[in-house]
Amino acid sequence: MNPNREEQNMLLGFSALYETSTHDGYLGAILITDLQGIPQEFRCTHLVKPTTIQKPLYGNTLEPYIGVNLCGIPLIESIQSKPSLIVVHKEFLLGVRITSPCPVIFVRRAGEAIDIKTSGSSETTLRRGRIDCSTGRFQPIIFVPHPDFDDDITSAREILEKIFSYLDPIEPFERMAKAIEVLGKQDKRFQ
Repeated sequence: MNPNREEQNMLLGFSALYETSTHDGYLGAILITDLQGIPQEFRCTHLVKPTTIQKPLYGNTLEPYIGVNLCGIPLIESIQSKPSLIVVHKEFLLGVRITSPCPVIFVRRAGEAIDIKTSGSSETTLRRGRIDCSTGRFQPIIFVPHPDFDDDITSAREILEKIFSYLDPIEPFERMAKAIEVLGKQDKRFQ
């Protein structure tokens, strides 16, 4: 790949919410990379631990509330490097788009089962796109914009088509999970 000057300045954001291994708390994280996947900035929250009263009171809205309001939006507002696109790994995290200055898309592998339990909306009712890897290195992906920002699908497609032959847009979430695991071993605030 020989990126032009504009592409060299483009950044991608990967925003995620991870549940602790003990299932008693959550950590939000955001990774900013260049188009080759090289990290430029990483931030994560401290552990958000809902009380036993909050769990039934929030019910199915607990994870989306924590993921969007307590973790996602504050993380996006805190980053110094401004991405051209933010990719999320859970559909309910599309809610960060309401305050994000750039497009936000949910990405999953084509053919992957959808977790309806944690989904804030039905993907089948949303506009979505599919991209096949031109080199065949990666499985095809499905991407979905926030339902109130349908135009994001066009700009997201342009960026994803540029990178998808050499960067799997799902792989950075695995890196972030490993980084959080390491943080948890080093600092109890991240367990």
